[in-house]
Amino acid sequence: MKISAVIVSRNDNYGGHLNERATYCFNSAIETYDEVIYVDWNSPTHSLLYDIKDNIKFKGNFKHIVIPPYAASNLTNGDEHAQKCCEVLARNIGLRRATGDWILSTNIDIIHPKREKLEQTLNSLDTNTFYTVGRRSLTWDQIKEFHNGKIPFPQWESLRDHFSENIPPSYELVDLLPQVADPNDNFSLIACCGDYQIAPNHIWKSIRGFEEELIYPLHTDTNIQKKSVKHGYDIKALFDPAIFHIEHGKGGGGFLTGVNKKCNDYYRAITYQQKTENPDTWGFSDVDIEYEIF
Repeated sequence: MKISAVIVSRNDNYGGHLNERATYCFNSAIETYDEVIYVDWNSPTHSLLYDIKDNIKFKGNFKHIVIPPYAASNLTNGDEHAQKCCEVLARNIGLRRATGDWILSTNIDIIHPKREKLEQTLNSLDTNTFYTVGRRSLTWDQIKEFHNGKIPFPQWESLRDHFSENIPPSYELVDLLPQVADPNDNFSLIACCGDYQIAPNHIWKSIRGFEEELIYPLHTDTNIQKKSVKHGYDIKALFDPAIFHIEHGKGGGGFLTGVNKKCNDYYRAITYQQKTENPDTWGFSDVDIEYEIF
């Protein structure tokens, strides 16, 4: 079984402690997945990776794609309101080029599960279902307390093992979001579903990734779950294996903090979404995009 992970971010210290969160994320991802594709979108100066690479234990399975500001502007047709880190386009670039049997779309704030735990889960799953795994919240105070006031990056594995035993799944998040906007929304299975969405390769390719029209923050992760249903697949929430989301204040893809001033229309993104409207070239498959391997 080959598992690919697609991670996107931007070098803007979004939410604070971004370098620290990214270090935990990359090291755990490199250990767990056969292929890690990091897409750095629209960083003002240079990729986030270059600031932290000395703290990353690479092993040849890390692909680094950089979309600089001029290219990001071109790919969003110069829309000044496009999400600063345009998640749908960045994710699709990675998803289209991922080669795993299972492909994961995830965020920079996640400490990833042990390989053996993830494999046990995947081996028990239906290959015609799109899955989202509920996150477990982890604060910097908890991390520092475990490490006696420090943040020693080489010891992240013991941190993960400890909290896997001591932080239970967040079942209370189930069905939280549908009550906010649309009681007929049966697709928002858990809050913050985009932190860990995983499906077989053929599902991602069938639904053509994320809707590339939705270039603003919010609703894109629920949107892709509805797309999966409209394409004939099931969707399901899981709560194991344990994945940890490190706190970074308000979420909402930058909309709740004012970084982005415009959000996707809920009704376009969820209520009225049917099958994908992406072209065959979704993920800019007709563009030769360079990458580095670490």
